[in-house]
Amino acid sequence: MKAIQTLGSDPSATRPSAPAHQHASRAGTVPRGARGSAIVVGAGITGLTAAYRLDRAGLRVTVLEANEVVGGRMGDRRVGDIAFNSGARLVYPFGRAFNRLIADLALQDMLIPLRHLTAQCVSAGGSHTIELMPSVRSLGTPGLPLLERVALVGHALRMRAQRSRVDPDWAMSAMAVDPAADLQTLAQYVRDAIGPQALSNMVEPVFRSTRSFNPETLSALFYRSTVPHLIGEDTVYTLRGGMGGVCQALAAQLDVRTNAAVISIEAVQDLSAPGRGDATAASGGASARGQRFAVTLRDGTVLSADHVVCATEGSLAGALICNPQREEREMLEAVRYNTLGVVHYGFSKPLAPLMQFAPRGSPSRISTFQQLPASPAGGRPLTQIYCQLTPEAAYEAERRGLTGNLDVLLRDELRARIPDFDRHVSAVVTQWIPRKLPVFAPGYGARLQAFWRWQEDPARNVARPVVYCGDWTSQALLTGACASGERAAQIVLTRAQN
Repeated sequence: MKAIQTLGSDPSATRPSAPAHQHASRAGTVPRGARGSAIVVGAGITGLTAAYRLDRAGLRVTVLEANEVVGGRMGDRRVGDIAFNSGARLVYPFGRAFNRLIADLALQDMLIPLRHLTAQCVSAGGSHTIELMPSVRSLGTPGLPLLERVALVGHALRMRAQRSRVDPDWAMSAMAVDPAADLQTLAQYVRDAIGPQALSNMVEPVFRSTRSFNPETLSALFYRSTVPHLIGEDTVYTLRGGMGGVCQALAAQLDVRTNAAVISIEAVQDLSAPGRGDATAASGGASARGQRFAVTLRDGTVLSADHVVCATEGSLAGALICNPQREEREMLEAVRYNTLGVVHYGFSKPLAPLMQFAPRGSPSRISTFQQLPASPAGGRPLTQIYCQLTPEAAYEAERRGLTGNLDVLLRDELRARIPDFDRHVSAVVTQWIPRKLPVFAPGYGARLQAFWRWQEDPARNVARPVVYCGDWTSQALLTGACASGERAAQIVLTRAQN
């Protein structure tokens, strides 16, 4: 195994044309025997997937991670006795690139199935059960008029029939079925396809509570590409030992340097003569054509490589790239993320398992309220209460400067929910994620589709700019992030062989 190395110490550093699904499906077969070197910036699931595929194909790969631990938004964190995820909480079964990783690493035993997940949507007028995996039980959602129930059946049948035509790890794949999906908001799409009550009673609470999105801010691409693969299914997964286990297993096989914050990535002329017999000259083209990359770290270290894969959050990448080409600059300027605020409470009193969503219009600032019984064997010694802010409460926290003390916004409501709340609280941890999920706003899919065509154009094999990947380039899911890393590796390997 290759060691995880540490460079420097700066825990506050920033971390960094066939249809899309056809590209993704063939990306798992990578050529062997490629030579040269690559630097991957970012050790989340995206960067580690790209690095793993490049390493297995024969390149010399170094992964640089600004933080102390790997995993990015697919990791585990602990503050005292409070254990929580750094972002991702569940794994959907449809991720082909992710499933390939699990098989390659022999980690199948890590997958813990969760079947028939539901939540109670609680409002002043009562509560109803929301099925997180659409099924026939969804027809029992209260408040749906007969016409919407009939429309829901027809909609489910149409979505199911499109399963083979859309890739859930590539939001843009839905555009091949319905180009308007990129132009229409999710809210308008659901109103037109099913009805307004289905939007307010079924779809909107799920997007607000699991993803911290209001449906009028997104296009229909995520919905159109994932729902066909969810209808009729009943199982999602969590990971034994924590969500970060896969990233840790990948990192153990790679040259990963943590606390290595990158401040610039620059294409430079390589004046060394080809044929020296060293690894640089043997890379077969980069040096001969006179271009390499200089990657500068915050501590002043400069590393050099034939190829660079940028696997940071897209909104951070623009600050790293020196002299980006127009296509890079325009794409990176278009990337946006939502924010997520969570408060984790350690509780000394046992509580029964519970998950509740708050619908839009509720006076609650808590969109997801979850009681998690203590599980010492699972690394959770305390009963925990998970409180995720509504999108509006997250905006309020930013406006009032409370992103480091979200408990101020929630404490009164929790006192009303749970008797003697203050007496039983033993720990409070605020979690603020400023870049939780990429926003696929209307029109973003077409821009992204054009950007991938630009990245994969054979013309890029000569100048070889930075290769970008991440959930912002594929799908707002960890499986989509993984698929984008695999596809980025394919681009690098194609360039290395040319």
